[in-house]
Amino acid sequence: MEENRREARALADTLDVPRQAEALMAQMRTDIIQATMRSSALSEEDATRVVDDILMPNFRARGAELLATMVEPYAVNFTFSDLRALRAFFASPLGQKLLRTQPVARAQSEQAGLAWGQRVFQDSVDRHVDELRARGLKF
Repeated sequence: MEENRREARALADTLDVPRQAEALMAQMRTDIIQATMRSSALSEEDATRVVDDILMPNFRARGAELLATMVEPYAVNFTFSDLRALRAFFASPLGQKLLRTQPVARAQSEQAGLAWGQRVFQDSVDRHVDELRARGLKF
């Protein structure tokens, strides 16, 4: 299994999982600041100082643990051969193109999905406007 973990870590590096872990840690920081503000009378500035001075050092010190946690699913869900083949694919020109294009394609796909949802929502409201109004809803 340790061989799988090493290969999974190499694949994770190729897939930019360390950057994803950093982004996740930044999101956690934001969420903790908001939670600190909600649970106290602290301003955002004071809550940020508390989080950055007291809580985040422990998060940063355990960053390798977060990365290992994020890599583990690759190690357990793929064989060593799978991991090697995936790394080889992502090292290929097509794999590199996929890695470069995926964030843009994902964002475009999400935007298309949201636009679809808005169209279907409007269609649904238009089809059921009387029933919605009868229930006290205004769209």
